[in-house]
Amino acid sequence: MVKPRSKTAAAQQISDAEANKIADRLADKPYGKQKEIPSRMEEKAQNISVSLPPSMIEKLQDTALANKRAGGDQRTVSAIIKAALEQAGY
Repeated sequence: MVKPRSKTAAAQQISDAEANKIADRLADKPYGKQKEIPSRMEEKAQNISVSLPPSMIEKLQDTALANKRAGGDQRTVSAIIKAALEQAGY
């Protein structure tokens, strides 16, 4: 048995004004433009390995969890370490 043709899809007609409106909206999209050079803060972060004492890791994880539950900043261990490094001038 052959599936019958959809009546709703075939019945929908787009007016010339609507077609022109869609064409104008799509014509304004930028294609082929060069991307701006990202600033230093927008650079993609790289992963590194750092060895820390277990007690320090536990404190960092507890602080991150408390910040996350409180809805504050620095919700991850990485964010806490990043803020500390920036405060130290790095």
